[in-house]
Amino acid sequence: MIKLELLEQKDIWTEELKRPGNWVVANIDTSVSWPTQVHTIIYEDIQYWIIPITQNAYPGITARAEGITPEELQKRILQLLSVISWVDRRGITLHSFTGGSLPHSMGRNSEQGYAIREEFDYPYLPEIDSDRAKLALALMREGRGLNHAAYAFLTFFRVLEVAHNKSERRNTWMKSAIERLENSQALKAVNELKASEVVDVAKHLYASGRCAIAHANSDPIINPDDPTHTKRLLRELPIIEALAVMAIEEELGIKTDTTIYREHLYELEGFKKAFGSELVERIKSAEQIQGNVSVSLPVISVRLRGKPIFASLEGLQPHDIQQVGTSIQLRYKNEEGSLGLKFNLNFKDERLEFDIHDSVYGTSDDNTANYAETKAQLIEFMKWYYLNGSLEIIDTETGDEISRKDAFLPENVLVNPTEFDKDIEFWRSTASKRRQVVSMT
Repeated sequence: MIKLELLEQKDIWTEELKRPGNWVVANIDTSVSWPTQVHTIIYEDIQYWIIPITQNAYPGITARAEGITPEELQKRILQLLSVISWVDRRGITLHSFTGGSLPHSMGRNSEQGYAIREEFDYPYLPEIDSDRAKLALALMREGRGLNHAAYAFLTFFRVLEVAHNKSERRNTWMKSAIERLENSQALKAVNELKASEVVDVAKHLYASGRCAIAHANSDPIINPDDPTHTKRLLRELPIIEALAVMAIEEELGIKTDTTIYREHLYELEGFKKAFGSELVERIKSAEQIQGNVSVSLPVISVRLRGKPIFASLEGLQPHDIQQVGTSIQLRYKNEEGSLGLKFNLNFKDERLEFDIHDSVYGTSDDNTANYAETKAQLIEFMKWYYLNGSLEIIDTETGDEISRKDAFLPENVLVNPTEFDKDIEFWRSTASKRRQVVSMT
């Protein structure tokens, strides 16, 4: 198990971060598990650097203002933070903006108080076109970052007002949505309200929550000096937060990471484009495709997310295509034909079917260094795949992701990385010896 350690701020300066420019830095407080390593994210055509948590400075995000004003870049950074907060389902609050010719962060006195990870690995960061949706995500980020029940409640209710600007329509939607809640904490709170003889939960949330917090000239009123009021709001807060999430997804069209995972559309998204929607629908209905059908399959590279590239799995050429019911079986080979890869596109179930024991195949040992080196790479690929690897299929020519699978979870297998490493070293040593023999002849 890798132990993550916090660096000092002076140790995070990469060559890019040392390059003078018109830098903007957002220094943040967050409950999102934040990286300990500098890395970049390209979002909506802007390159951002993730500033890690360090021993003596705030974490954050920085970018250079190129082609836009620093003020516009500040707004774009906050919008990215709102998207990260949405996907991660946790709060992020802005401490301050800093910047200048170099991306200096704001210092702090403690290295405690943050959950950490090595780096971000978000396969899903939605790009938001609607100003209403951007506002709703900003309010979600703010609400999840507030350590104050009343203000958080009011902020989440504002999300509902963004999604439904007419009170009658909002009230009708709330009543329906409350009956469709799946969040366990929210359901518990709803049941407790009903048990206490609250007949109309939606009306209660509006009158005893939103209005009682926002106004102080009529009953009911939330009194900050009355702890029973705060306790009640804390109990009911999961309801309004869950409703805000539902409103953003149902009314504004921004999917949660849970929905993305449940649908698994990303497994076949790129291949669907190659086959075309009409042909995909015919295959899904189990129609046997007859005659000459043209499908432009890309040259692919097979990788594991966040791991080094395996040269032997780069630039694989399409070799064979076959329909099996509602699935398409594809076979790829490397240029020499010595290594093959097969997998199924299960269009009916939206699944890329890849079997680590059967999907990669090749010729027998021909006593060449190339075979030994390829063998070493495939064993290393298998090692990282077993260690919860996330498979990616990339269009070799464009670099675009065609398909990906979630982290592999081996069943009934005890994974021993040391044994893998021994085999990798054996075959790399064999490759070296074979090269020496060839050079001597």
